[in-house]
Formats: sequence, C-alpha cells, structure tokens
Amino acid sequence: MSDSVNKVTRTFYPLEELDSFKDGRRLYFDSIAEMFTVRAQEIPDKAHVLYYDQVITYAQTNERSNRVANYLKEMGVKKGDVISVMVLNSPEVYYTMFGAQKLGAIAGGVNYMLKGPEIAHVLDDSKPKVAFVSSEFMKDFAAGYEMASHRPVVVEVYTGIDHGANIAEQKLSDILAKYPADEALIPLTPEDPFLLLYSSGTTGRPKGILLSNRGQLSICREMVTSGLLTSGDTMMIVLPMFHTNPLCVWTYPMAYVGSTLCIRKMFSPQDFWPSILNYGITIIMGVPTMYNYVCNAVDPGSLDKSKLKLKYAFCGAAPLPVELIRAFKEKFEVTVIEGYGLTEATGVSTSSFGVPLKWGSIGIPYPEQQIEIMDDENNILPVGEKGEICIRGDAVMSGYLNKPEATAETVRDGWLHTGDMGYMDEEGYLYVAGRKKEMINRGGENIYPREIEAVLETHPAIDQVAVVGVQDPSLGERVKACIILREQGSLNAEDVKAFLKDKIAKYKIPEFVEFRTSFPLNPTGKILKGELK
Repeated sequence: MSDSVNKVTRTFYPLEELDSFKDGRRLYFDSIAEMFTVRAQEIPDKAHVLYYDQVITYAQTNERSNRVANYLKEMGVKKGDVISVMVLNSPEVYYTMFGAQKLGAIAGGVNYMLKGPEIAHVLDDSKPKVAFVSSEFMKDFAAGYEMASHRPVVVEVYTGIDHGANIAEQKLSDILAKYPADEALIPLTPEDPFLLLYSSGTTGRPKGILLSNRGQLSICREMVTSGLLTSGDTMMIVLPMFHTNPLCVWTYPMAYVGSTLCIRKMFSPQDFWPSILNYGITIIMGVPTMYNYVCNAVDPGSLDKSKLKLKYAFCGAAPLPVELIRAFKEKFEVTVIEGYGLTEATGVSTSSFGVPLKWGSIGIPYPEQQIEIMDDENNILPVGEKGEICIRGDAVMSGYLNKPEATAETVRDGWLHTGDMGYMDEEGYLYVAGRKKEMINRGGENIYPREIEAVLETHPAIDQVAVVGVQDPSLGERVKACIILREQGSLNAEDVKAFLKDKIAKYKIPEFVEFRTSFPLNPTGKILKGELK
C-alpha cells in the first residue's frame, strides 16, 4: 500500500524503556525454549500458571519441562523430531511442549476433537517419536493409532477418565516423579522450527504448518512493544490449546514479558465472570459465540464491578457484529478489541488495539509485518480495492510439512497469500470481505469442504455431494451439505450425520443437510457453490 498522509500508526515503545524490563531482564533470544529457560531463572517465584487451585511458578514449569525433556532424551528424541501433544487445556500442555522444545524437537499440537481417521493422517504425516495424550482423548487416539502406519510411543496424561485403550507405555505423572530436573536446553537457532500446528488444506487433508523461533519471537516483541502486555497482567485462556491463538498470541508473549496465565479447561458461561473476578484477570481472548452468549445471558448488575480488573477483551477467528461490541461495552464497560491472524503467520497480524476504533475493521498491521492487498497476478492494489490479503515478515511460517509445492503456492516471493479477501482504507485499516477459497470458518475452526465431501462420497446411497458454508451471525459460518441421492428418500439428515460421527470431528459435521435432484453448474460442469449458499 502506498504511503498516505492520513495513515494511522500505532505507538510503540522501545523494549529497553518498558517498566517490565527495567530490572535488567534479557530481551533477545535465539529460541523460545531459551527465552522461557532464562525467564524462569530471572523470575523463578513469579506465578506462571493459575489452574483452579494450583499456583505454578516459572521455576516449577521449567523444572517439570526439564523432567519431560530428560525422559525424551532417554527415548532418543533429537533436534527436528516431532513430539505430539493431544492434551486438554492444562499446565501439562506446557510441560510437554517446553520439554520437547528444549531439545530442539518440534511440539506438535493435535486437535483433540479429531476422530480416528483424522488422527491417523496426522500420525502418518508428522511421524512423531512420542505422543502425549490425555485420558479423555485416548479412545479416539487409539482408533487412529491402529489405523496409522506410523505408531509413536504413547504417554498418557492421566486424568482418571476410563477409556479401555491400552496403548500407553508411560504416564506423565511417573515421568515428572522419576526423571531428573537437570537443565536440558540445547543451543538452537532462530530459523529452527519449534511448533507444528495443523490446519485444513486445499487437498482436503489437514496440512502441518511449521513455525520458527524467529517468527514467534517477532510476535512476542510486537505484543509487548505495543503496550498491550505488561508483567503485571493475568490473561485467561479458555480457547483450546492446540490452536495458534492460545499458544502463539498469548502463551509465549506472556512468558516473554513475565506475566501470568490462568488456564481453564474450556469455555464455561457459568465459570466466565467468577474466574475473571476471582483471579484478577486483566486480559481475555474469545470468539464471537462466547461474547454473544455472555452478553445475552449475564446480568451486569449481578457482578461486583469493584473487583473487576479486566482491561481488554480480545476477539478473533470470525467477524464480530458491531451491535455486539456496543452491547458488551454498555453492559460491562469493557471494549472488545478485534484482530486478524492465521496459523501460517504465527497467529496475529493486525489489531485495533492502540488506535482509534473503526467499526467493521480488524485494525492495522503490527510493525514487523507488512500487509498488502493483491490481485491474482500479485500486483498491489490501490486503497479501497478488494483483493487477496497478503502478509510478509518474520512471522510467516517456515512452510507446510512435507508439502513443498503447497508451500510454494502459498508463499510467493516472501508474501503469504492468505486466501482471505479484503481491502484497506486510506488510513491503513484492514477490512475482511470474505474467503477467496472455499474454506469455511465456523467459530474459529477452519473447515475445508473437500474433507467432508470425500467421506460422504464413500456412502453407497450418495451420488453427488457439495459442502458449503452458510452465513451465521454468531459463528460466522455453519456447515451445509447438499446431496444428490442415488435413490430419492433413501437417507435423511440424521442418517448423514450418524454416518459421519466416527469419521470426522464433531465441529465438521454438517448442521444443515439439503437433498437435491441437481446442482447448478458452470459451462465446464463445475458446481457453482456460490449459488448453493
């Protein structure tokens, strides 16, 4: 985008001048593992995690991570190996991920809503040496484990849930009790990948996204120099911790500045305000459905606002209705701040924090990321014209695991082509106008229609199928399957959903099923999905 005299800029503060770093803490690191290890040495007794009745210090998280690292070392884990983590929101996510990262291994977050065939794909694609799995998810994991060609050593994060699967060789609790806490950190470089997260891909199979230490450290600096995070903050995590947002946007930047994270197992409307008040939460992150529910279901008069320390409520994953932002501000005196990001750019690229609010905009870019709107020939478009949102900077992914062609198609001349359509105004504010590709965004979960279509096509009663996203005010989009049957009336909507139940994650199962006798087609015979919507 060409410079404009009207362009709005966000105030940024030199790291050295911030109160959080005036005590001489280190500012620059080669890796995330080094950053956390040093912070634990500098502020050992500071609360790192609040988890229900547990208070876990930086030193304790570091010590338990070292025990995991020393176990992994004994198992032959080396730099570049993948360690899978399919664990419900808890401090154990940190012990296992930091433990792997200290050895230069790549922590691989696994979506715990996946079912057997999807888990098998992740195992065969990423080939983890070891997989840490919560008891809650062991049954589905075991199903995928049996289907997979690659079978890692399995460690159970035991939570007392009965599952009947006997594939675990160890329990994490035994590792934490038996293995030494000797410092396990090895020298690493900024270019080394440290995190692997899966996202839906254009082939219909999830793609592994490799993120680098350099990219994550860039996000850490941006979140702190913007004035958004201070060492006195306490941030509440309620979104699933296999996602880029709780990890890349909050976990690592919060540790970088030396603040505290309050982890909840999941979002609970009943737990929401009591947790914010009881733990002194200053920052929360949510999605539109969460804020919509809280705004409509909670009487602000029932809250003791004298105890409220909440400064910011952030929202991402899907567009937030302007009316909801206004209502939340009126009811609770808290502004909901929108931002934009994707896993391929380490989680966050813009926000409306620190700049005048513009309704409908997702804010302006962070300074270490350049954003332009491009046409199909990669030409930068003028102000106000719609095109593809493209991002350049250290935060752009290292690439897709095992998929050089997909990487080359998505990152061209250093520019990440997001697949999102949008435009910028004369002040540099970004607006999202929709998807270039067919990806469905359901409450922050990316769903590629081909994943669902491929499974439905295996049903003997189904002749043709097309899956689309339909607009929804609370979730952004919901999933709809349009089906042509071989014999009319041979299936109903519930039959379709039941068929998918053990084959794909629940959030991917179509909420709407429409039976048709034909599809609208273009001259070459391609289904016109825009008309089906």
